[in-house]
Amino acid sequence: MEKIILVGVGNVGQHLLEFAARENDEFEWIVADINEEKARWACNNAEIGAAHHGQHPKFHPMKIDLFEIEKTTELIQRERPAAIVNCTVLHTWHLIRQLPKDLYAKISSAGLGAWLPCQLTLGMNLAQAIKDSGLSPYYINSSLSCMTNPVLGKIGLAPTIGIGNVDLIAPAILTYISQKTSVPRYNIEIYLVCHHQHWVYPREAGYKPGAPYFLKIMIAGEDVTKQFDTDKVMYEAVKLYPPGIAFTTVSASSALKNLKAMVFNQGLRTHSPGPNGLPGGYPVRLSAKGAEIVLPPEIALEEAIKMNEKSGRLDSIEEIQNDGTVVFTDYAYNIMKETLGFDCRSFQPSEAKELAFEQMACYKKLARKYSN
Repeated sequence: MEKIILVGVGNVGQHLLEFAARENDEFEWIVADINEEKARWACNNAEIGAAHHGQHPKFHPMKIDLFEIEKTTELIQRERPAAIVNCTVLHTWHLIRQLPKDLYAKISSAGLGAWLPCQLTLGMNLAQAIKDSGLSPYYINSSLSCMTNPVLGKIGLAPTIGIGNVDLIAPAILTYISQKTSVPRYNIEIYLVCHHQHWVYPREAGYKPGAPYFLKIMIAGEDVTKQFDTDKVMYEAVKLYPPGIAFTTVSASSALKNLKAMVFNQGLRTHSPGPNGLPGGYPVRLSAKGAEIVLPPEIALEEAIKMNEKSGRLDSIEEIQNDGTVVFTDYAYNIMKETLGFDCRSFQPSEAKELAFEQMACYKKLARKYSN
């Protein structure tokens, strides 16, 4: 029985547990969170629900503090997991929706990447603990993996794969095309290269259009891309999702699918962000070897990477330098400074923790003004 460590039982982590509990997979789950009671409640709920499906999952809730890297390393060495799934973040992206609409739109226009210190810190600590353990489990990182994975890749801590992002868009495109053509989804195949930017642009206030992408559409093995307005497909497919954060169930499905594809050596052709530390999302094949980029002949890997780097500039990040230094775009810097008082043009990964707590403090101070 393979052991899996799940770190973080927030929205995505809880959905993942619920889905996993109802699967007939031989996994033993180490379910860790900074709040051990929360982990226990999440495990209990998933186990109870699984009883209706005749399943008997093995869950072991426990406390973990990712700021204690040595203890995290010891946990990994003791449990020797086949895979580790990170579902933690210091400041979830949708908190700013609690602000007045105009202010929310202004801050949102900086891009989600403007909050990269908050997205990076915990996943980076976990990646360091994995490296220090001397083991090589698959590392599935859920935290803005289009952007955090390439930073981690620059400092020798690249996760195996991410979740969501392009893997939210790709199944939505399949569904959209099926609905428009009445062709069953299993007869439709796509190759998609795109960045997180294409997920947030149709959904969130202030996001910028024009990010590059590559989309090839095939029906029954025939290339039918020219029959579609691909810009419309990219935009309208994402709008199939309901407002709010209900899509996190799909993110959890993405994580579980990726996990099983690698642990069970399925050789699955799918889409995922941040494979092996690359920016943005790609078509991949997942197997016991991990993640392999699988592009059609129409596009080379170098071109795909450049597309995603360009898209990143519409989502706050001007550049990720070879040493992992993150350089913010001018517009993101100016918006964050003007609205939150957060004054940071660039940062090194080692500075992420301090800057993350500064960002959170800035947000809390601003939110208090509008709490009544």
